[in-house]
Amino acid sequence: LVGGAGVVVHMATLTTLFEGLHADFQVAQGTAAAVAMTFNYFVNNLLTYRDRRLKGFWGNVRGLLSFYAVGAIGAVANVGVANILFSQQHYSWVLAAIAGILVGAVWNYGVSSIFTWKSK
Repeated sequence: LVGGAGVVVHMATLTTLFEGLHADFQVAQGTAAAVAMTFNYFVNNLLTYRDRRLKGFWGNVRGLLSFYAVGAIGAVANVGVANILFSQQHYSWVLAAIAGILVGAVWNYGVSSIFTWKSK
């Protein structure tokens, strides 16, 4: 559920920036990844890890920064894979974006479950 919603947020942001505002693909993909990461943090904190929910303003600030830190590698991989497939391999922007999202998602889920929402 959360992952699917994050993909929708990512693709909606990417579509708006790339197709609607004609932003550079790599910039649009990176921005969409950041927006989706922010969305995913709050939904994960509310639903996926509700038994380990991070609470309060500072708890959420620390959690979000932790999520960004561990997700940075996944985001770089996401943007890198998507950009290579789009600009060098001439995949459609949609397929390139989805491939990037999948690469980043695998990393981000595994690592954030360990570092951001530690077992109590």
